[in-house]
Amino acid sequence: MFKLSKESKVTFLCLLVIPIVWIIVNHLGLIDGWKTKSVDLRLNSKIPGARGQILHDNESLEFVKIEENKTIPKIPKIVYVNFDAATLAMDDVGERPWDRAFFRDLSMALMEKGNARVLSFDFGFTPKSVSKMVPKENSFRSDSAMGELVAAYPKQVVLGCLYSGVTTPFVKPVGASAFPPLFKDGYSVEDAVQSNQYNYPESPTYPLQNFKDGKYLGRTGSFTVPPFRAVDNVPRWVPLWFPAGGKAHAYNLLGGKRSNLPYEMSSQHAETISSLEGKIKAETLKKAELSKKILNKTEQTKILEGKINNIKESFSSLSTHKGKLDDLNQVVKNLKVTIQANPALSSVIGSQLKLKTEEKNSVLNKISSFLKGNEKSPLSFLKDELKDLNQTVLNLKNSLVQNPSLKGILSPQIQKKVLEISELKKKINEEVNSSKYFSDNDEEQLLEDLIGLISEKKKEIERLSQNLENFESESSLMNDQLKELSVSLNSYSEQILRLSGKAEMELVEYNGTLRLVYKSTLSENESGELVDSIPNEVPLTRERPVFTLGIESILAYYGLDHENVKISPSSDSLSIFDHEGNKILEAPMVEKQFLEVNWFSAWTVESGEKELVRSAKKAFSEKKFSEYRLLIPKILNAILSYVKDFQISNNTAELISSLEDLGIGQKQIEISKSLLSPETKNENLPTFNQLMEVIDEIAYFFNPPSLNSKFNPMCGMRDVLQNSRFYDATNVKISQIEEKIQSLQGPDFMGKIQKALIQYPGNEKLIEQKKVLDQAIITNQENLITQKEELARIEEFFSYFKDAIVLIGPEEKTFQDLAPTPFDKSASPKVGVHGNLIKTLITGKYIKRLPIYVDHLATLAIGVIMAFLAVYQGNRYSWVNACGIFLLLGYIIFGFITFSNTHVVWPITAPASAGISTSFIGLAVMVVIEQKAKGRLKGMFGSYVSSELVEQMVESGEEPTLGGEETSITAFFSDVQAFSSFSELLSPTGLVDLMNEYLTAMTNILQEERGTLDKYIGDAIVAMYGAPIPMDDHAYQSVKTAILMQQRQIELREKWKSEGDKWPEIVSRMQTRIGCNTGTATVGNMGALDRFNYTMMGDMVNLAARCESGAKAYGAYIMITEETKLASQSTRDDIAFRYLDKIVVKGRKQPVAMFEPTGFFSELTQETQDCLDCFKKGIDKYLKQDWDGALKLFEKAKSLEPNKPGVTPGVVDNPSMILIDRCNTMKENPPGDNWDGVYVMTTK
Repeated sequence: MFKLSKESKVTFLCLLVIPIVWIIVNHLGLIDGWKTKSVDLRLNSKIPGARGQILHDNESLEFVKIEENKTIPKIPKIVYVNFDAATLAMDDVGERPWDRAFFRDLSMALMEKGNARVLSFDFGFTPKSVSKMVPKENSFRSDSAMGELVAAYPKQVVLGCLYSGVTTPFVKPVGASAFPPLFKDGYSVEDAVQSNQYNYPESPTYPLQNFKDGKYLGRTGSFTVPPFRAVDNVPRWVPLWFPAGGKAHAYNLLGGKRSNLPYEMSSQHAETISSLEGKIKAETLKKAELSKKILNKTEQTKILEGKINNIKESFSSLSTHKGKLDDLNQVVKNLKVTIQANPALSSVIGSQLKLKTEEKNSVLNKISSFLKGNEKSPLSFLKDELKDLNQTVLNLKNSLVQNPSLKGILSPQIQKKVLEISELKKKINEEVNSSKYFSDNDEEQLLEDLIGLISEKKKEIERLSQNLENFESESSLMNDQLKELSVSLNSYSEQILRLSGKAEMELVEYNGTLRLVYKSTLSENESGELVDSIPNEVPLTRERPVFTLGIESILAYYGLDHENVKISPSSDSLSIFDHEGNKILEAPMVEKQFLEVNWFSAWTVESGEKELVRSAKKAFSEKKFSEYRLLIPKILNAILSYVKDFQISNNTAELISSLEDLGIGQKQIEISKSLLSPETKNENLPTFNQLMEVIDEIAYFFNPPSLNSKFNPMCGMRDVLQNSRFYDATNVKISQIEEKIQSLQGPDFMGKIQKALIQYPGNEKLIEQKKVLDQAIITNQENLITQKEELARIEEFFSYFKDAIVLIGPEEKTFQDLAPTPFDKSASPKVGVHGNLIKTLITGKYIKRLPIYVDHLATLAIGVIMAFLAVYQGNRYSWVNACGIFLLLGYIIFGFITFSNTHVVWPITAPASAGISTSFIGLAVMVVIEQKAKGRLKGMFGSYVSSELVEQMVESGEEPTLGGEETSITAFFSDVQAFSSFSELLSPTGLVDLMNEYLTAMTNILQEERGTLDKYIGDAIVAMYGAPIPMDDHAYQSVKTAILMQQRQIELREKWKSEGDKWPEIVSRMQTRIGCNTGTATVGNMGALDRFNYTMMGDMVNLAARCESGAKAYGAYIMITEETKLASQSTRDDIAFRYLDKIVVKGRKQPVAMFEPTGFFSELTQETQDCLDCFKKGIDKYLKQDWDGALKLFEKAKSLEPNKPGVTPGVVDNPSMILIDRCNTMKENPPGDNWDGVYVMTTK
């Protein structure tokens, strides 16, 4: 059954190398990129069996119980709220970095109005994300806004963190690394524990995260997606967790606390600080007054000290003079006693006595001057003045030496001073000569006065010293008071520094905690004094893994924490358990951390109106205003179609009316009118931005269509904030309207009127007032209904978020937080990675990859099979070769279907690559072998068998043999009319040239219409349709060929005629007759054992030949049997036929209906159509033996025939002429009543 030639066996063995090569390449990971792309194709491609987009079954009716007996859907709904371009354009968003109060307001609306279960942020609200240009006070205010959100919903808000590689300043003291701790890169938990060096992500700090009542407030989840098995930018693998621990979290929290204390504490203790500042102000005033008093007392003390010193100097001087006087008196007395005792010595001692007496007299003069109030004598003053004058003269002389040019000025001054000096010297001499000499009595009196003055000075010194002591005592008391005030002021200032957060602080590790203390207190106590703000002390270490944003969101959804997460000892799976210990999910992990994300769907489905809006924007920018105008009603209808109960209209007036009924602003109505009006000139046509104003105005009246997405419901932040504001405003309006209605219906209005009407029932004024009041109540009630309908729409908007995990992330391109996905060629927000990760985890639809050995076995099996099929050369080997390709396609489709149903990644890439390469290389080798065989066969048989048989031999692998098979075909015969006349008039060479041109043109048509040329017999062509290649339309193709040949012959006749004398006239009148018959014939190799050809045989072939020859008898140039006509019409009915006759051809007994194809319906002239109608009616009359009626109709048809003798070249008669003759004959010799309309031919 399966036989292989020697060459095929060798080729088969060699081809087995190919799958082995692919196994090696696969094992080395060189085609991992292709394998990944094959998974993408299984997710989203047009290949049969591809999975496509799938739902994550968030509409499941199964619920689970969480805290406080609350129940939520077991499979959470996931909704995206995007920071998109519309949000970025909002006025209150501002510039980057955005005020986090904006995010708080958004989140509060989702939690309070939307009842969202979890909010997860794909934003890094970290200190590094805030620009240094932003004042720190503003940053703290911004962070505090998010802190309020976390404080309100500590278990339901998940903030993003990331491993950015750059540590924040708060964790630098502990040496934490901000790079992701990946086991695949060699990270070791044991090494981290041993070195106490842990990795810590760039995280939000205080006040976004907090510590209260012994617990941390605020969840964080990592949105870091490091490259893993990456082949492009599509994030396919996400680490579910990162090992963490150590002191970094404590330092991050309290470090952030310390940096923000100046802005937090100043507001927390503003009242106390204000009170202390008041005390400081009062104490400062007291201190200033006391300082002033101390200063005054000090000045008084200095004055008193001066006085005491002056008095002491006088006392000292007096005592000195008295002592000197006493000494001189004693000397003088001794000298006098000596002289009295020894007068002889008077000459010697007399001079000494005189000198001492004069010295004594000088002292007495000084004492006298002192007692008179002058401490210095006049002589002393004169001497001092002389000294000053001498110094002045010396200075003037020095100046003159240095500046001789000043001689004229300085010389007179010097001379003047010299004269003054001379006069002063005279006065000194006179003063010396005029000194008073005191008598003994004067001396005694002077001495007595001196002693009295000394006594007074002593007493005054004692009195003033007592006063000085009193002053010093008072000053000391005031200085003590001043010190006390300074201490108080310093204390108040220190308290203000502490309470305002400006005091120096330090982080201290103490007894297993990290404390935030005042630095100044560390010298007194190693633990320090805690700052006056909570939190100020946290656990030093925190042993909690950092989970990815998706895991943390799931924990928040089910009300769980890290204690509910278990990682297997080998770290190949991560499980989450509820509080009762029931397993919620179990996720397989690769490299101890990574899970392959199963992408569920494309990010968004492109809506029709978005495409229309983009086209309008492009048309307007390119100034294609006609195109722009045509798009406007389509856009407005598309947008309005989202409004409830809106009917689409293409009428401009109705469209404007719908907009007015909707209630959009008058400005937008006017813009719409201009956009829709054909009379608006291009230069006045509203811009695309104005069109967007109208669209935004309409959008108010319906909820974002994207929230209805089955796959990824989403909206923009602006939608949430606007609806939140509308919700509040609408509630206020409803309250106001209800109060207004209640007031109008109450006793102050309607009550008074009704009472008045009871008293005055016919009062028209009261009746009119009641009507007005009734109308006011109705109007307000209608407004109330409108507002409640609006409130219902807004509540419907917020209902989309009920019990959902809401992922908040950036979508706008300027964020550059985009990446492609298997479903999205263009970059999509990376927040979709976390959404699809959550879907993968909660549904358990994990992508399951088989062991590598399965891949290798499949590769080898496919390679062996494809190698065998490629080298097979037995019967129908081409089909067997093709089966290999189909088998390979089936294998690939099997892999796709397997993935679609089970998410098992059945190996395709390596097996398919091995199969394709094995098959093509095998086929290429076999083609070479085949070509060699063909050459050998041609060399052996080409000289005596046809080329067709050679091809058949090559294809079959066997030498040709005699024989054939019966098959359904259409036989085709053609012959040139009166060909013998051509032979007589043309030279042999001319005849050959003519026949070659004619046969070439006819054969080309034959081959174009897929006919098989059997042979040429002189000018005749014998062909068949439907063999050797079977054809369903062989009858139609044969008839079509006949018509096309007749049309081509008309062109040839024109050409030959235009060639003038080259051809005799008969050539331009050449006509060809054609006959066709459809039926079963024997087709195959026929002839001698050593010489045969591919041909046809059978009765139906003979009948086709009779059709060609018999056409002459009817003046027709194409004649076919009824079988051919019916078979042709069953395939395609675009050819006109006319019934010619039912005849019995020579050699046959059964009659056969004959028809003439007259052309394609699309090409028939009206005259020809009329001819066919008349001819058909004539045939009807003919068959009824109404010879006169038939003659009349045939005569009419004769004038309408397309081929007329004398008009159409080479035509001598036509079917109408033949039937006229037939009718005349029948009229003369009637066939009898039993005639069945059959005509028996007597010639071939």
